[in-house]
Amino acid sequence: MAVVIITMTSYMKKEYEWSAHICAPKEYPIEVYTGAAGGYFFSQMGGFSNSGWGCRIGDSDIKAPVPDRLDMTWLSYVDDKFYTGEWKLPVEKIQQLFDEGYYSKRGLEAKTEAYNIINIGLGPKGMVVVWVAGTDRQVEVARFQASETTLDPKLITEEEKYMFREGYSSHRLENNHVISQDLREYITKNGYPPSEVYEAYREKYLWKPKVILPEGCKISRLYIKMCNGEFEDPFDRPIEQNYRAIPYGFQIFWSVMNGKKEQEYVSRIAFTRDKEYWAKYLEAGGNNEIPSDFNKNEIRKLFKEYIDKNKPAEMVIKIDPTKQTDNSWVTDFYIEQGGQKYNLSQVCQDSGKLN
Repeated sequence: MAVVIITMTSYMKKEYEWSAHICAPKEYPIEVYTGAAGGYFFSQMGGFSNSGWGCRIGDSDIKAPVPDRLDMTWLSYVDDKFYTGEWKLPVEKIQQLFDEGYYSKRGLEAKTEAYNIINIGLGPKGMVVVWVAGTDRQVEVARFQASETTLDPKLITEEEKYMFREGYSSHRLENNHVISQDLREYITKNGYPPSEVYEAYREKYLWKPKVILPEGCKISRLYIKMCNGEFEDPFDRPIEQNYRAIPYGFQIFWSVMNGKKEQEYVSRIAFTRDKEYWAKYLEAGGNNEIPSDFNKNEIRKLFKEYIDKNKPAEMVIKIDPTKQTDNSWVTDFYIEQGGQKYNLSQVCQDSGKLN
């Protein structure tokens, strides 16, 4: 069981429009007991999360200063424990991101977009990660560690007692809305991802994607989702080398002129053995998340055993829309570093027209 208590007091008088979110790995769902984030207040009545690591569910904005402290207490169903902690947030770093924003390019238009979300990830064994996000980008700003705690029964209200019933956590884990049937079957067969993988996911390497399209085609957007919860849509072309975590998915939006009309396409790639990954994503309304088998996928093994994290590498993706089936348009997929080429085969892909 997990309890989350978040209190953030203001650091400076300057106010921003922002929202706070809580997320948790889909395999390690949590429930808030009580908490607050600046002007945001969380409780057991609305504090359940299994959205996926780094994912967020929409919420309304408030206008308030950047918070400077984080206090949390939460219930982890899988651990069947309460965690708590109090930390000082990197206010200057958060405020700088809020002030500067990030460049976003759509077609020929480039403009500065705002960071306006503080996303709080509650991982297994009391792991806490804080990201700052906008529509097209999310960056990690802090990593904390909570401690196990026992709550005073005298402080538990009548409305909160359900969380403390014997077997409550195990009962929740049997609910298909908490752990989906597909995920439960995977866990039964393969076990839970080790809690330490979420720490390992934070490791970064110096790499960039390189997309090869047929002549006359152009990229409009390129979403990269990384296993550490960060994501980006690089606005610059060509994309710069940068320290990034290992990616678990790409969504490449591209187009070509067909007479006077611009035909738009999308090519989606995820590193998983699950060939239904993108079908589930589209059915769920577009909330893709780290594949359940990602910690065992070949891309992690490749990066860990062969890629030097401090030497430039390219992830090459070649797309050929003349292929008959939409799950075979990505014809070449490999990582290249120092003259060595490492092919990637454990992928699920999906491509097609957008209009």
